[in-house]
Amino acid sequence: MYHAKRERFLDGWDRFATFLSAIGGAAAFSQILSDHIEVSAWIAAGIALVSTLALAYGPAAKARRHAELSRDYKHLESELRECGTEVDEKGLNALEARLLRLEATEPATLGALVTQCHNELSVAFGHSGLVTPLPRHQRWLKNILDFDQSLDRPDAPPDPSAG
Repeated sequence: MYHAKRERFLDGWDRFATFLSAIGGAAAFSQILSDHIEVSAWIAAGIALVSTLALAYGPAAKARRHAELSRDYKHLESELRECGTEVDEKGLNALEARLLRLEATEPATLGALVTQCHNELSVAFGHSGLVTPLPRHQRWLKNILDFDQSLDRPDAPPDPSAG
């Protein structure tokens, strides 16, 4: 679920940047005909910023990577289900080794996005009491910034660096 959400966000961001770049070309062309030079300058600056971020961050490549990870985890889950209840220690060790190899190739996770996925699964499986509310700013920025979720839990130990 996590990787599918990351893929959708990153792919959407890349499409938005591509769309904005195309609009930017049209805006640059229309600047010739514009009486509002200041507005055209702001539009051009915004397009340059988004295009540069997309170029530097590479959301399309990251979206593809998350799609691959999502697919690989689903394949691993299907293999586990094929084993049924008849799993011997050797088969279990082989599946665990594949899981560890997959985890080793994962990019760092984003705490608030992990919490959102956990919340959605908790509700889907009828465990609403396990839902951890996310502050609004974390919901909005969950795909961009990493938030330490361990500090937001009421039962979390005090942060030693807080002094």
